[in-house]
Amino acid sequence: MKLKLFFLSMLFATSTFNAQNQSSDKKLKQVIEDFRTSIITHNDFEKFDNLFLHDSITWSAIFTNKTKEMALKQMPNFTFYSTDYKTFYKNLKKNTEEKFYNVQINKQGDFATISFDYTLSVDSKIQNWGIEYWSLILLNDSWKITSVTWTMNNEEIEKCSFSSETPFTLD
Repeated sequence: MKLKLFFLSMLFATSTFNAQNQSSDKKLKQVIEDFRTSIITHNDFEKFDNLFLHDSITWSAIFTNKTKEMALKQMPNFTFYSTDYKTFYKNLKKNTEEKFYNVQINKQGDFATISFDYTLSVDSKIQNWGIEYWSLILLNDSWKITSVTWTMNNEEIEKCSFSSETPFTLD
C-alpha cells in the first residue's frame, strides 16, 4: 500500500512539474511572439517596452563573416554596435519584420536563455541576418528580457543561408 501511495505521489509530482514546464515554455514563446509582432505592427510601444526588465539592458551586436571584413576595411577600430531597445523601436522603418528560425529555449528555474537564427527585413527584403541570444528572468510570473546580443551579416555582402527554412510561429 505504501509503495502504491509513493508511486502515485511521484506520478502526480511529475505531471505537475511537466504542466508547469509546459506553461513556462508557452510564456517564453509568447515573449518571442510579442517581440516579433511589436516590430511588425509598430503601434504599441508599451507592449514592446513591457518585455524588458528595465530600459538599460544590454543591446549589442557584432559584425561577423564578410560583413565584419568590409566594416573593418572602412572602420579599422570598429569593435561592436550598441544602443538600446527604445532607440531600436523608434528607428524601425515601416514594413519591418524580424523572423526567427531554429529557436532554442533553455530554462533553469527562474532564468532562461533563448537563441535563434534571425532575419530582419524591410518591405520583405532581408537587410541583415545572424544569430541572436536573449537572457531572461522570471519576475512575478512574467518573463523579462535582461539582454539581447546578436551577430549581424549584411544581406548585400553575404546571402542568408537559412531564410528558406520555416520561421518560428506561436504553437
